[in-house]
Amino acid sequence: MITHNNESSTSSSSDEEMTSSETEAAQMDSNPSGGGEHDAEMTQIEFEAYPPADEDWAGVRALLDSWFQGLCLDVGHFSQTLIDNYKVGTVIKGADIEDGEDDPVFAVASLLPLSLFKDSKKLGQLSTSLLSKCEPDDVDDINKILTTDASNSAFLINAKFSNLPLQISAQLYKALKMELITERKENSAYNIKNVIVFGKSYVEPEKHKSKKTKLSGPSVQYQSSDLDILSEVATHTFSWKIPDETLAPVTTVPSDEVWQGYRSVLVVPVNLFLNCVDKIVDVLCSD
Repeated sequence: MITHNNESSTSSSSDEEMTSSETEAAQMDSNPSGGGEHDAEMTQIEFEAYPPADEDWAGVRALLDSWFQGLCLDVGHFSQTLIDNYKVGTVIKGADIEDGEDDPVFAVASLLPLSLFKDSKKLGQLSTSLLSKCEPDDVDDINKILTTDASNSAFLINAKFSNLPLQISAQLYKALKMELITERKENSAYNIKNVIVFGKSYVEPEKHKSKKTKLSGPSVQYQSSDLDILSEVATHTFSWKIPDETLAPVTTVPSDEVWQGYRSVLVVPVNLFLNCVDKIVDVLCSD
């Protein structure tokens, strides 16, 4: 369970506490993209959770650069907006970092209402780019969510290093749920109806496909089980191919596999999102 270390922010902490099993050392590679590189440098890391702060801007941007591939947007502005609205959000960083040492951000989870974007032109740029990725039948509905109903919609970001321990990902979801429930009582901007979830996905190698699947064309699969669960209650989903990127599911996969990388967006009613969190936590903790 997660509690924020508030040394770098005045944000109030969650009632949850991170258990020792989630702060114990874990092996992490240096590649946040989850690509096909299996020879990255491995290090032992202990983790702590913090509210997003200005000092995290570069690390948050690096994660979002990978998460938002294929979209036209100002990632730096998005990163700063996320940090400025830290009440429903967490970054995961290394524990016991000495002064002068690199302090990378290994994960960022945030729920960011569209109404909190101060620069409407930059939000419009992202919205236009998202609409260009939709299936034609979905354009009108997605456009309404992003424009007319923007005050009732929020982006959900859960960007992380591909091999971050799944138990930490689970606790990030628990923290988001708690913080959203709390913040809705104090800030009307968080009284939203739809959550727009960004995630990574892939198309499996041809050699794994059945003859029937090959004939039906590519089938996008989600990289992690949390997206699988949310896709079951999503009202709209769409994906786009990332050329020259390979991904692997967040499970044990042979090192020689090649999986074509995609990015996906899921639109989930907020009440269904909240209802799914407990299941997501259970599944991630059992994987």
